[in-house]
Amino acid sequence: MTEERFDYDFGSVLGGRPVVDEFRDELEAIYKLHAAKCSDYTADSADRLANYRFSASMMGIPIERGMLGRLAEKFFRLKSIFEKDGDVKVADETIQDTLRDIAVMCVLLKLELDGRGRDFFA
Repeated sequence: MTEERFDYDFGSVLGGRPVVDEFRDELEAIYKLHAAKCSDYTADSADRLANYRFSASMMGIPIERGMLGRLAEKFFRLKSIFEKDGDVKVADETIQDTLRDIAVMCVLLKLELDGRGRDFFA
């Protein structure tokens, strides 16, 4: 597969800043959150998914199902927060943090599937 080059005009502006800058800033924030959590969850392991593999093995399920379960928890948290109009008791995990967690989990799941050469929907 050859890499395509997109000649898209990213000159669109949202809130006075170019959209691409806001997107890049968000990706950087997601990366920093992921790096910090890696330090807590998998620091001593070369396996970036050691925590997910461990929990999936404890339940006797494949890692992708375990990760989908964790994603479901995050989506349920979002649903609950939206239903309460943002009135949460755990103030140190914001909606933004939850959305970033979901983004990280989706990328990690994709990398796991790519690493096994599996495409479930091809």
